[in-house]
Parts: sequence; C-alpha cells; structure tokens
Amino acid sequence: MVIRQISLLVGIILLGALISTPVQACFGPKLFVGAGATVQQETLYALVTLYVQEKTGVESTSVEVSDSQSPFDLLSAEKVDLIFIPVNKPLNEAVFHLPGLPALVSGPRPVNDLQFTTVLPAISKLNRLLTSADFELLVGQVKAGKSAMSVARKFFMENRWI
Repeated sequence: MVIRQISLLVGIILLGALISTPVQACFGPKLFVGAGATVQQETLYALVTLYVQEKTGVESTSVEVSDSQSPFDLLSAEKVDLIFIPVNKPLNEAVFHLPGLPALVSGPRPVNDLQFTTVLPAISKLNRLLTSADFELLVGQVKAGKSAMSVARKFFMENRWI
C-alpha cells in the first residue's frame, strides 16, 4: 500500500516536471534559396519554392543575393542550398532552367541529405511543366503589383499542378 502511494506521488511529480518544461516545436527541414532582387528572380523563387513545398512538404527561406556576391562561393560555403544564377548558356549543374532565365543550381545538401530526396525530382518536374510563355505572363502580373507568391499559387491551382 505504501509503495503504491509512493509510486503515485513520484508519477505526479514527474508529470508536473514534464508539463512545466518548455516545449520546442519540431519543424521539418528548410532549404535556403538564394535569389536576386529582380522581379524575374522573385517570381522564379515563388514558383520553385511553392511547388516544392506543396509537393514535398519542405519549406524554403529566401536568401537575398547581391550582384557583388559570387553564387558559387555561397554554394561552396553552404550559405545557400539552391541559388538562381543569371547565365547566357545552359549550365550542366542546373536543376531548373528555362531559356533566357536564371538557372537554379543546387549545393550538396539537397543532393546528399536524405531529408531532401524528393526536392530535386519535384524541381525537375516543374521544369518540364513550366514554359517560358507561362513565366512571362506571371512576371507581367508581378510587375503590375501582385504578390509573386499569390500569382504562383493561383497559376498552380488553375493548372491543377498543386
């Protein structure tokens, strides 16, 4: 009988300790995506990150890249996981590229980290679905004052891609 009461008391104390301990939410992995401040790159960022989030559950955080920063240095220093690079010709390293637009290049984390195994296939699928003509229409809407994320979401939903 005494052992039972002691066990109950210990249980209540442990429960109280657990309840009073601060709780930290566990969020999924995040990708850091480097993009410039142009309307084109803002729209590309919105399209790629929204599609990835909807298809894989992986969220992204924008990292603003200035013209003076070297994209490949940011990738090698692991300050970004993916980055848009303005190019005149196709890059072998590109995981997303539409003619005449900045290419998206991946660092090692999306390639090697198991948390991101579905990210690059999703980006590749988006690259096959999206056309340059679609993109130019979306850029026009963003230039007209609409939010890049809302334009991307509406476009994806109208086309039933998400």
